[in-house]
Amino acid sequence: MYRLIYVSTASDAIAADDLENIIATAQRNNATRDITGVLLFNGLNFLQVLEGPRKEIEQLFMHINMDRRHVSVVTVLQEEMKERIFKTWAMAHRVSPQSKAPGRTTAENMSDILEGELPEHVRRVLDNFEQLKGI
Repeated sequence: MYRLIYVSTASDAIAADDLENIIATAQRNNATRDITGVLLFNGLNFLQVLEGPRKEIEQLFMHINMDRRHVSVVTVLQEEMKERIFKTWAMAHRVSPQSKAPGRTTAENMSDILEGELPEHVRRVLDNFEQLKGI
């Protein structure tokens, strides 16, 4: 099993339905590929954790890199893993409370993710992302 974490910046043209489409597509497609993870958005930046078979993750990440809804895709972590963090989530998502994400009037809190059992190095990455202000 393989884990990849990346961050990116939303393109200027991202719209409310883009965010919803990203989430719906990920949830639908990841389940068939045995990929789990979480997508975090703070109104400006995305952070995504992908877990699953390495070949599937690498193929998905090639498509993610070509997606015009975000720019400056930076891989933060790539590693072999023994156990998934997000075992039951085809693609959970959270929008940080301070976000002015397009189309969002309410935002989900990330505390359920941060309070879960996480490897320390993954926790640091998620903690750092939570500190980003977004918009």
